Parts: sequence; C-alpha cells; structure tokens
Amino acid sequence: MPRPTPTPAGEPKSGWNCIRRARLSRHPDESPTVATRKPTPAPLAADASKGPLPVYVIFGADSFLRLEALQRILREVLGDEPDAMALAEYEGPSTTITTVLDELRTPSLLAPRRVVLVRDADDLLKSDPEAKITNRELMEKYLGAPTPTGILILVCRSWAKTTRLYKLVDKIGRNFACDPPKPQEIPAWLVARARSTYGVSLDSAASRRLAELVGSRLGILDMELAKLATFVAPRTAIAQSDVEQMVGATREEVIFRITDAVTRGDAPAALAIWDQVLATDRSAPYRAVGGLAYAFRRLAEAKNLVEQGVPAMEAARRLRIWGDYGLERQLARFPLAQWYDHLLKLLKIDLDAKTGLGDVQTNVEKLVIGLSRPTRPAARA
Repeated sequence: MPRPTPTPAGEPKSGWNCIRRARLSRHPDESPTVATRKPTPAPLAADASKGPLPVYVIFGADSFLRLEALQRILREVLGDEPDAMALAEYEGPSTTITTVLDELRTPSLLAPRRVVLVRDADDLLKSDPEAKITNRELMEKYLGAPTPTGILILVCRSWAKTTRLYKLVDKIGRNFACDPPKPQEIPAWLVARARSTYGVSLDSAASRRLAELVGSRLGILDMELAKLATFVAPRTAIAQSDVEQMVGATREEVIFRITDAVTRGDAPAALAIWDQVLATDRSAPYRAVGGLAYAFRRLAEAKNLVEQGVPAMEAARRLRIWGDYGLERQLARFPLAQWYDHLLKLLKIDLDAKTGLGDVQTNVEKLVIGLSRPTRPAARA
C-alpha cells in the first residue's frame, strides 16, 4: 500500500505534530501567536455544522493566508486533539496522484476518517503528455464519487475558477481563495484583523502608520498586531502612539542606528547592532531587507528635499524621521543617485533569497561592510 514519503527520524510526518511543528517553524512571513492575548480563529462558516466535506482546496499567492486557512480546516476536520493516525501529508512535487487517491481510499484502522493533505499541489495535477488519462481526469473521477471516510486537502498557488475541477470542488467541497489585499487596502485589513482576531480596536491613523513601518507582508503585520494587542492589555484599543512606541521605536530606531554607523564608516558598530538584532529576532534576516529599504528610501527622499533647499531637520519632520540619527551626516555620506543604487542592491538581495541564489543574512552583512568603506573623492577633470 503506498505510503507518504518517509521523513528523518524523530520527525513524524503525519498527525497533529505536523500542525504543531508548522506553528513553531513558520516562514518569517507567517505569524506566531502571543500567549497573553490569544487570537480567535475564524470558523469555516456554515459548512462546519454539516460535518467535514470530502475536499478542500486552498489557493492564492499569500503563504500566510494559506497557512491560516489550512489550520482552520484541520481544526474543524480533526478537532483540537485529533488521532495521530488520521492525517497523512504529502508534497505535490514528490508524490503522484495515484498515491494520493489510494491513500484516500484506504480506511484508517484507528481513526474514523482519513485526511490527506497535499502541499504545493500545483504539480500534482500536471500530467505526462503521453498519458491516456490525465491527472485532472483522475481527480475529477474520484471527486465524482469520493470515499465516505476520505477527506482531501489541496494547498496550491493557482486554481483557475473556469476549470471543471474548481466547479466540482465548489459543488461538493470548499474552495478557499487566499489572495492578499492590495497595498491601499492594508490599513483596512489591519483594522478588521485586530478586531476579529485579537479583540482590539485599531484606529485609522494607527493602521496607516503600522502599514508604513512594516510594509505589506501579512505575516509580519499580524505578528506586530499580536505584540501590540498584548502591549496595550488590559486596554482594548491600539492608538498611533502605541504603534510608534512598540513598532516605530524598535524597528525604525534599530534600522537608523545601523545606517548611522554605516555612514560614519563604522562597519564593526553596524555589524554589532545587526548581531544584537539577530540574537533577539529569528526572523530578522528576512525583515532586514524591508527595514533597510525603508530607511534608504526615507534617506533618499530626505536627500532630494535637501538638494532642493529644504533644511535637513525640516526634511526629517516631513518624512517622520524621528530621533537623533545624525541625519545631516547620513545625507552627506552619499549622493542621491547612490542612495537609489543602495535600494537596487537590496532588491537584488531580496530577489536572490527568494530564488535560492543567496543568503539574506550573509548578503546584508556584505552590503553593510561595503557601504561602510571610505568613499572615494570625485576624480578631478
């Protein structure tokens, strides 16, 4: 009987352990919960009252939303303390549709249901061009008469609504779209998320400032919301001043301290601050690109204003650069074009990390060292 791909010793692939492990080892884009004010998971709407459905498809571009949907489904289907034998997990690129369907048709000896989870399921439905029957056709045939004890969960990035499979899943199961909000919709998403998940209110000014400081990555935004909800307790309202104190003061201050050391040409000091950040924040390497890009962009905008005759302190006020970071010295370190060049280097670091061509931590350290070197005087004509 086909079984899931074996995993290293001590790391069982099936059962609730995999869910627990996913919570403890998330990608930095995905947010852990905070014990002081626990998130309230959203239910699966009215479908839960009818019992588990034979198939669920989670799709969309945002990994944080996909993981959240998966956790809700597993909780509804398996309960809070499920049987470890009830769940079998596969990776789409390394399994076959035959293996998955056989698993679904095999009753669990010790559990009432067999839940089969396939991550990265986009590849699962791709077929050999010479095959007499396609993987999609095999899946359609199974969903036409699913086994009463089998529950299939597919997690994928794309899932076209115009296909027969989508319509079939919509008829007998549930399709979960996990597309992130547009940048201009992030503040509204934060307000709704704070209220529904953490039971706190977030005013519009606070939501805009939080989005400005953190960016549009939902997992990181959710983590900051969790910290803020804990910080303000027992209050149930988050104000802009709370955001400035908890997020702005930590993220912005550390980033500008790094750029300050860089512009002083003090690479050891910049790397020491960086090491302190790494020691207290495991996701710092992934945040660093966004944080440094935020600082470089602000400094480039300030440099542009100064070149137009605006005093440095007035430029700082307009751009909300608070604190004594030696702004005039930082702006004098590089010409405007070089600040934009630094942004391009950060973009390359981010792209290399996402495509597996580079390590964020190492490349950020190389960038810090490179920018700290003495600048060469302009060549004389």
